[in-house]
Amino acid sequence: MGIYTDGDNNRDNGPIYTPNRRRSDFLMNQLYLFGERKMNAKNGFDWGARADFVYGADAPGMQSYGDESFDFDWETDEHGYGLAAYQLFGTLGYKDLSVKIGKFSAPFGWETADSKDNFFYSYSHSYLIKPTTHTGILTTYDLTKRLSLKAGWTTGENSSFKNTQKSSSLLTGFVYELPKDAAIHYGFNGGTKKNAKDSYFVQSLCLEWKPANRLTHVIQYDLRNTKDQHGNMWFSAYGLNNQLLYKWNERWNTGLRFEWLRNNGDYVDKCPGDYYQITLGLNWKPYKNVSIKPEIRYDWFKGAGTLFTEGTRRSRMTGGCGLVLSF
Repeated sequence: MGIYTDGDNNRDNGPIYTPNRRRSDFLMNQLYLFGERKMNAKNGFDWGARADFVYGADAPGMQSYGDESFDFDWETDEHGYGLAAYQLFGTLGYKDLSVKIGKFSAPFGWETADSKDNFFYSYSHSYLIKPTTHTGILTTYDLTKRLSLKAGWTTGENSSFKNTQKSSSLLTGFVYELPKDAAIHYGFNGGTKKNAKDSYFVQSLCLEWKPANRLTHVIQYDLRNTKDQHGNMWFSAYGLNNQLLYKWNERWNTGLRFEWLRNNGDYVDKCPGDYYQITLGLNWKPYKNVSIKPEIRYDWFKGAGTLFTEGTRRSRMTGGCGLVLSF
């Protein structure tokens, strides 16, 4: 849940999705419930399962897309609150090999639709150009102690078991653990939507490292290309997202985020141009199950036309504060 104050009439850069709201509003972003049987296959065969359900202002952006597609038609009320089956999957494993089958979160970068572990209350622009969920099969193999490989097939991006768009896509990637608390994450998803007669691919490369004892730097490059329904033109979006996180102690953390995204298509607000944002945030954990995330954010846009405050300005200042209660 959180409070968001905006010079605009819509919160398009909030955690996932919300319709038009007042300049200042209190939101329950996510009432997040899950059940899980964890798999432990290091010594032999084992299985696991997980189910995640979300209610709140973020839930419509966590549903599967498409007419009559699984949870897509689950009701969204007049306040923009909805219900989503964010994850429903089972896992099978044998030692260094595991297989995930069902609907699961997209393995791209640092930000996830589940906001509990995200440092900032708001999301980056580049989050909007990547898939939120996949439905299909994903295999993970720990080739070495440092290198994990991923490969699988899915029903496209943000699709479901019904696959009404008749989509098919490849999902691959790897995680490579470097010395001294560093890691490289890479993900690729590409495929076609037969009914829409278009195709796409998305890739994300993320480096996480610690330049100092309490300082973490995350730099992420994202790219998306989409061919239109006529099959004769490609649109793209790409950008860099930097996060500097400093841990003062077990209760206080400070974060600074700077992002640039070049949008050449309809991915962000359907307005081509260069998107920039800088965000300063704090994380305070007064108790183990309580996290408070205030932030202040400045966005500006360079391109044709005006984007913010109902199309009258090229920049805006926003603020928000999230409250996470775990039980």
